[in-house]
Amino acid sequence: MDQLISINAAQRANTSCSALSAVSDIALDLANIVFNSTQEAIVVTDNRGTVIGVNPAFTAITGYSALEIVGKNMRSLQSGRHQKSFYQDIWSHVTRSGYWQGEIWNRRKHGDVYPALLTISSVRNRVGEPTYYVGTSVDLSRIKKSELELDHFAHHDELTQLPNRRSLLLRLNQALERANKESVTGAVIFVDLDRFKLVNDSLGHGAGDELLTLAAQRIKEALRANDFMARFGGDEFIVLLEQATRNAAEKVAASLIKRLSKPFVLSSGHEVCIGASVGMSFFPGDSNNPETLLQQADTALYQAKTAGKSTHRSYSPDLTAGASVRLTLEIQLRRALDRNELALHYQPLVSLADKQIFGFEALLRWDDPARGLVPPADFLPVAEETGLMVPIGGWVLQSACAQMRRIIDQGGSVTSMAVNISARQIRHPEFAASVVTALHKASLAPQYLELEITEGALVSNDDATIATLSFLRSIGVRIAIDDFGTGYSSLSYLKKLPFDTLKIDRSFVTDIGSDAVSKAIVTAVISLAQCLGREVLAEGIESEQQRELLLASGCTLGQGYLFSPPVSENALLGLSGLKRRDRLTPTICARD
Repeated sequence: MDQLISINAAQRANTSCSALSAVSDIALDLANIVFNSTQEAIVVTDNRGTVIGVNPAFTAITGYSALEIVGKNMRSLQSGRHQKSFYQDIWSHVTRSGYWQGEIWNRRKHGDVYPALLTISSVRNRVGEPTYYVGTSVDLSRIKKSELELDHFAHHDELTQLPNRRSLLLRLNQALERANKESVTGAVIFVDLDRFKLVNDSLGHGAGDELLTLAAQRIKEALRANDFMARFGGDEFIVLLEQATRNAAEKVAASLIKRLSKPFVLSSGHEVCIGASVGMSFFPGDSNNPETLLQQADTALYQAKTAGKSTHRSYSPDLTAGASVRLTLEIQLRRALDRNELALHYQPLVSLADKQIFGFEALLRWDDPARGLVPPADFLPVAEETGLMVPIGGWVLQSACAQMRRIIDQGGSVTSMAVNISARQIRHPEFAASVVTALHKASLAPQYLELEITEGALVSNDDATIATLSFLRSIGVRIAIDDFGTGYSSLSYLKKLPFDTLKIDRSFVTDIGSDAVSKAIVTAVISLAQCLGREVLAEGIESEQQRELLLASGCTLGQGYLFSPPVSENALLGLSGLKRRDRLTPTICARD
């Protein structure tokens, strides 16, 4: 019996050993599968750092096969980017804690360096001595590349690849710190492209994007290697000059304006001319705050545009005060429109031969309760810049048409009501419709309305403007070119534009009796209008001598203080001579 128990015990022991052996074999097979199939590089070294085994992922990442690396020290992978102390710290940590993990730069077999996330673990024997080291690593190249791309997108403009506003503020902060430490000066140059919107609207956004890219290249070509340039937004660019004097910055600004004034040839074959305006602020003199410097440069830019564009201005404290006044004026002007503080005054249009009135020009006035009458030169530019000119212009049109209707209903026989139209109005897509609506509301025939448009508003000569004017003229509305001779005076646009009247600017009329050049210009304009079969009207007539000289030169129509200043609605019907006086037929040299 005892012998049988012993046999059974031996059999059980053998069975247990067989089971353990099977489990051990499975574990080894599993470890081997994991070792060979994992995407992480695995390397096993002895306690001296000599490689005794690597997996396929190690070969794929580093380029070293097992035959090439086994038996060698892991120093073969060192990139040269880390100091000796870096590796000493790693092994010091492994000795103390049994592992280390962190980012490291390694070198592949063919020499290129790559980032890796490395983990080193020590394998110890029963008495706690390290016998092997196991290193696992992940190639971070793609992740780092993605991070760099994301960082680039976060700090650069997608279209031009220039640094964006975020990068600009970081760089400007650094520049201010250096300027204060080293006692040097620098400049912020705000560049805004002139007439870019016209190109964008007429040729499309694709052409606009191409133009922005070409303009950015031109700006960059004018800068030094260490100058910084960013796209601020839209068609605005910022140039940061470090260690630059005011005189040097002004030279750069002038150079940029000159470069950007030259024609651009787009891939479509279109040749476009835009130009640029520039505003500048200086640090640390103007400010030590990045946002303030940018605001100051923007304020100077506004002054450059107001001065006629294609020029540069530098910031001064007076400009900030002026900007504050403009902002206040804009707010008050919006309120004035809502509170019916705007009014129209009317200046008679007369026949120069007998001084009889044949029409009126409606002139916008603002009667502010606190300040009284605000000069048009103070508020009209603000209205145009802010877009308020569109609703204000709509109100002027409707009010003038309604007034003309009242004049006719009360027995007046004048034939024309002239209304000034701004550049922003004529380019608004609903402008023609607003004119038709104003005529319809007033039950006024189109031939009673004359729209006065300055040369500056017509200089773009784009198809949309010509189509709008052609439509209005086709329904009977008259078109006058105002202030002729003071703008671009291009004969090519006179050929294309539909118009009925040329208005001679008052600056020529004022000096007609004393300045031979002014007299020659007036005579030339009159002759031009007659040969084109158009009427001509002189503005700003203040003396009998001027009236007589104009008549002698062939001008038959005029307006000015000699006849009457602009009057309010209440005084309108009290003007003498408010009876029908048809326009005189001009001499015709050539017909349409």
